[in-house]
Amino acid sequence: MDQLCALASLLENIRADGTAEDARRVFEHIMNSADLGLIVVAETNGTLWGYAYASYEWRTEFRGETMDIVALFVSPQWRSKGVGGSLIASLLENARQRGIRRVSAEVHPGNSAIERTLEASGFEPERRTLWGLRL
Repeated sequence: MDQLCALASLLENIRADGTAEDARRVFEHIMNSADLGLIVVAETNGTLWGYAYASYEWRTEFRGETMDIVALFVSPQWRSKGVGGSLIASLLENARQRGIRRVSAEVHPGNSAIERTLEASGFEPERRTLWGLRL
């Protein structure tokens, strides 16, 4: 859990407001309630070098349960080696097992690495505008 939270804290570079402690609270909540989402990790010999986190949501326009990929992170030394694609593949396998028909991912502008990974996994860009309000 400590390694996972440390990796998550590196996301502060994309205007994430959360701290490593916030990540711990969210990850523990997800891990204790399988119907909320899924966290998959890439590791070797007990060292984490990547993770993906997805949440589940029920949406009528997609005929039931959907999956939203919330985060995908791979340590710099492991990028461009198929790790991100493997993490996405693991999430997609889980989605298929659950009967999910739609998986989405929000990508920050300019993050071409994640765009390439998603495209290689069969994703296509959707023309929607995301609106948000921070409370």
